[in-house]
Amino acid sequence: MGHRYVAFRIRLTGHALRELAASLKSSAEIILLLAGPGLLGLLACIALPPLYAATLAWPSALAWLLAHAVAMSLPAWLLRKRLLPLDVTRWLHALPIARAVQLKADAAVAAIVLAPLGGAYAISLTIWLVQSPPWLRALPGGLATLASLGISWLCVIAMLGWRARARMPRLRRPRPGPASYRVRSMRPRALLFWHRLFWLPFWRCDSRVGWQQSVLLLPAAGSALAWMAPGTTLPRAALGACTSLMLIVLTERGDHAVREQIALLAPVMAGWPRSLRQLSWWARAFALLPALGVLILLGRHGHWQRGAGLLYLVLAALGALLLVGMPRYTARARVGCVILSIVILTAVGSEIWN
Repeated sequence: MGHRYVAFRIRLTGHALRELAASLKSSAEIILLLAGPGLLGLLACIALPPLYAATLAWPSALAWLLAHAVAMSLPAWLLRKRLLPLDVTRWLHALPIARAVQLKADAAVAAIVLAPLGGAYAISLTIWLVQSPPWLRALPGGLATLASLGISWLCVIAMLGWRARARMPRLRRPRPGPASYRVRSMRPRALLFWHRLFWLPFWRCDSRVGWQQSVLLLPAAGSALAWMAPGTTLPRAALGACTSLMLIVLTERGDHAVREQIALLAPVMAGWPRSLRQLSWWARAFALLPALGVLILLGRHGHWQRGAGLLYLVLAALGALLLVGMPRYTARARVGCVILSIVILTAVGSEIWN
């Protein structure tokens, strides 16, 4: 019989994956309906980098394998808060668990998380072996794919071990408050409240919202500049689709984070002499700033003499406002709105350079 801690971590991983599947259930139908062929093509090509690496010299092959393995382990990094919650890590520091048991639990969790990836590799390898292109080297390619999966497994183990051993942030002593204060208007202090209640929590307390928005903003701005560059050698249709995708996802993820933070603040602010509704509108308005910055970048560096360019800017702004301005809607309606906005913007953007 295995160690109880290992069994606990396996049960915790199963619960996290079931919770993730339940959260994606409402949007899975729409995603499969609109992006089904693309997902099938991605599934067929998921083992292509290791197969290609097997045809290269060993320095280039090793670089390809490492890059592919790290990229395939990124979903586990995004799930780290579900796989090993912060409360569990705090509890873990007080338990006399041996390092070997901890490593065994991390290895089991990593194997469970990467099991779907192994199935996808098997399907992709089967497809390529049936096609049998001239460049394919079957045995070295299969071994390279297994090596990539093994490196991803080691990356996930290292990530879980680093998270388990990370020190908890120390709480700062609260500064003494003023003896008295006067209730003032909300508008002059909107920026201050947004900074204290939204900006700082998005960068602290194990939150990934700040890094997430930064990671999304950089490719959005980069693809927009490359899309509008006069002498670019990249396909403009792909750059336009990438820009449209990044714009909508950037706004949706920011608004989703703000709504979750508002739900956490609601019971705390119930007794405050401030209006939570007014504060929430200010916070959601600030969530529009990254997408509006990209649109301003497009407007300044793009060629918008034609009607399609101006229509793209208007539709992109309206799509962002729709995501932020709608007070309540279901998860399925939200996903439908996101996908519909991306499809419309991609279609309009493809006409700009025609």
